Amino acid sequence: MSRIVAAVVALILMTGSVSIATAQDGATQKQIDQRDPDFCGAGGAGCDPADVQRWKAVGNRLADLSSADLSQYAYACAKHPDWKKDCEANPVVILKRLGIEEY
Repeated sequence: MSRIVAAVVALILMTGSVSIATAQDGATQKQIDQRDPDFCGAGGAGCDPADVQRWKAVGNRLADLSSADLSQYAYACAKHPDWKKDCEANPVVILKRLGIEEY
């Protein structure tokens, strides 16, 4: 009799685990469906706008910057269209304008 009870308990526990896993998957899909399409990132947390991503690509081609400095450069270039010439030629100039001097 105890084997039957143990089997029933195991079956109940496995069924509950499946329900919980299904509920978690459903919540994750709901979060994905509700994300703002203008942003990206792991788990829908968000990341850089498209113009910043473009400047990051330019910065990566032009210089070897830390990720933090690359981000500063890209956001500055996206915010200051009047700096475009320097942004396209020398990220270090932009970083110096921002007070980042280690380059």
